[in-house]
Amino acid sequence: MIRKSLSADNLRAFLEAVRQTGRCLIAPVREGDLVLFREVPSAEEVLLDYGNTQWPCKEFLFPKTEPILHYRVQGGGKVELAEPELPAQGQVIFGVRPCDAAGLLVLDAVFRWDSEDAFYLHRRERTTIIGLACTEPRPECFCTAVGLSPTGTRGSDLLLTPLDGEFLAEAVTEKGEQLLREHEGFFQDTDLAKEEVTRTVEAKIQRKQVLGPAEGTTGLRPQTPVPDLFNLPVWEEKARKCLQCGVCAFVCPTCHCFDLVDEGNVWGGTRCRNWDSCAFALFTQHASGHNPRPTQPARYRQRVLHKFRYFPERFGLTMCVGCGRCGVHCPVNLDIYEVALSVLRE
Repeated sequence: MIRKSLSADNLRAFLEAVRQTGRCLIAPVREGDLVLFREVPSAEEVLLDYGNTQWPCKEFLFPKTEPILHYRVQGGGKVELAEPELPAQGQVIFGVRPCDAAGLLVLDAVFRWDSEDAFYLHRRERTTIIGLACTEPRPECFCTAVGLSPTGTRGSDLLLTPLDGEFLAEAVTEKGEQLLREHEGFFQDTDLAKEEVTRTVEAKIQRKQVLGPAEGTTGLRPQTPVPDLFNLPVWEEKARKCLQCGVCAFVCPTCHCFDLVDEGNVWGGTRCRNWDSCAFALFTQHASGHNPRPTQPARYRQRVLHKFRYFPERFGLTMCVGCGRCGVHCPVNLDIYEVALSVLRE
């Protein structure tokens, strides 16, 4: 790992230089009361002082909706298929908090798993992540409870950690090293260390109960058979108030479920991939009408066990990064941290 320092006064100039290379620069901006990732036409518009964004940056790799093919019906009943044009331009996403950056590794695992998803991987290969360490965790944060850190490098190509008017710049991947080489005039050799800052910031996190496993192990009582977890009273107790709105999945950095919908008429149309959620009543309903998760508690159980049990067993990663967004934005205050604690207690 290459380590350099970047003066805080030169941060915007560095970002503008990155944008001038022809890459699309995506960064946090303020829109009304919200902080969102958006493409910026100038580094001057980048918001530097914020807790976290309303949405994670995953929509720039895995869009909320995207066409996966176009079709047209021709004479004689022939059907012409055409692939959608994917963006050729590279993109740099700046200001990704370590929790959200770690969430991209979950998406990587899914979309490279049993088959490679050409749409996701096309964008991923053209994307460079500049992470920004978190120095003021919010009350809902619990990244350390799932094995992460507010100054962690996982998922970032280049991580910037603020240290007394400077940034410690850690190039984690070849993409990060390339950024340092391309813009070496902004960086200096350094002996800066972030261990003290890391300890200070982690001490500020209020929710510390360990929920997730160490890397390579499983979580939520791995010695407990899954059928026993199915029958816990907590699912009925907590999830009966769920409104099945799906906001928890849409603001989550790691949720990746999608539905396929054909939109068109007798002459042709488009097959689209749209974000979906396990909270929706029709999510697992079969064509026969049978639904293996017929109640909202059963669907919420799927959400929690997927993140803390099924996904770790398959991929060795906890599918929750502790950002706390789902609890903050849930209209009925369903908090996955509190629910996971209830499961551990039971």
